[in-house]
Amino acid sequence: MKYMFISKELNLTSGAGVGARMHRDTLINLVGADNVFIVDVSVQAAPLKKENYIAYGKYKNPFERIIRHIQGNVYLFSDNIIEDICSIIESQNINFVFVDDSFFGRLVKKIKTKFPRLPVVSFFHDVKAELFAIWIKRSRFIDKIDFMIGIKNEAINVKYTDKNIVLNKREDELPFKHYNIHSDFYLPVCVDRNYCYIEKKPEDPYKETGKKHILFVGTSYYPNIEGIKWFYINVFKYVRQYYDLYIVGKGLECLKDYFDDNDVYVIGFCEDLSSFYIYSDIVIAPLTDGGGMKIKTAEAFSYGKVFLGSTESLQGYYEKLDLYKENTIKEKLIFLCDTAKRYKEVLEMLKDTDVKKENPEIIDIFEEHFSPRAAKVYMKNIIDFAINDMQTPNK
Repeated sequence: MKYMFISKELNLTSGAGVGARMHRDTLINLVGADNVFIVDVSVQAAPLKKENYIAYGKYKNPFERIIRHIQGNVYLFSDNIIEDICSIIESQNINFVFVDDSFFGRLVKKIKTKFPRLPVVSFFHDVKAELFAIWIKRSRFIDKIDFMIGIKNEAINVKYTDKNIVLNKREDELPFKHYNIHSDFYLPVCVDRNYCYIEKKPEDPYKETGKKHILFVGTSYYPNIEGIKWFYINVFKYVRQYYDLYIVGKGLECLKDYFDDNDVYVIGFCEDLSSFYIYSDIVIAPLTDGGGMKIKTAEAFSYGKVFLGSTESLQGYYEKLDLYKENTIKEKLIFLCDTAKRYKEVLEMLKDTDVKKENPEIIDIFEEHFSPRAAKVYMKNIIDFAINDMQTPNK
């Protein structure tokens, strides 16, 4: 069988980019690279066509973008691009299409019109009817048009796709709110446990202070910056005699002037996060804003770390702890903390605890639900169900 994967996120460093590459790589690992045709519709990719891959590149000028709008397309597509993708489906004898977004509506409609028996599934990185309605308020006029067209295309996408996929139960609430549908599958964030492949254990990057090491990993994303500032002011100042705090991640160098504190180490960008994870005692994620599932939470789980996080940062993860081993993990190794009082209570308790730097119970949770192995199970179920459903009479 031949599969097609269509995405605009493959070249991005954001969480959506990580998710898109995970989806692509999982499909390739499941069915083989020779059987997957990649369609990259991102504006970051240079135009290129080779075996099992095509990228169309960015529209050439604002006039071409306006033409796409007049056609009813978002900026990623022209009618010619849509026709070309359908031609590839026919020439490559594609049997299954994974659309890695929810607002490719006119493309999905065209595919289903030309190939009504071809299974097409769509993944919601987010719900554009919710997100674009917010972005419209603060965007340039040309972008406002694109967002309005994007919302219309998402409605078309929902109508014509065979199966809708979201990250988790919370994300399923938004398609129901806007389109009165529930998703058909959950496909949570899954990441690779990269440090398994380190032949030589890296050096300890932490300074010897006689204190336990708290690690915060993120990027210069507004909720991350506000979250770590809140933690410092409302929590860390009260437990600093027992802990130091390391802040690591791309763009977080911007916080060096803010944290004028001998117990706070702002590292910023780091080529390899593994050493910081391996030698940390506790990982925190005090986030109160955003959406989806936080990739850094899955990373912390993959290293088996004691984890303190908000409802937002544990969204899609915390509920899995109810499935098994609750007595050894939930509120013993992984703690839900939504208030400064709760963070201080947990950190006061952990200061006198022999905190393990790697907890096998947490790694088991990761392997079962958020690892590449888990992703293959999710993807196989999606493919099998969609294909079998299309083969059902009267479908």
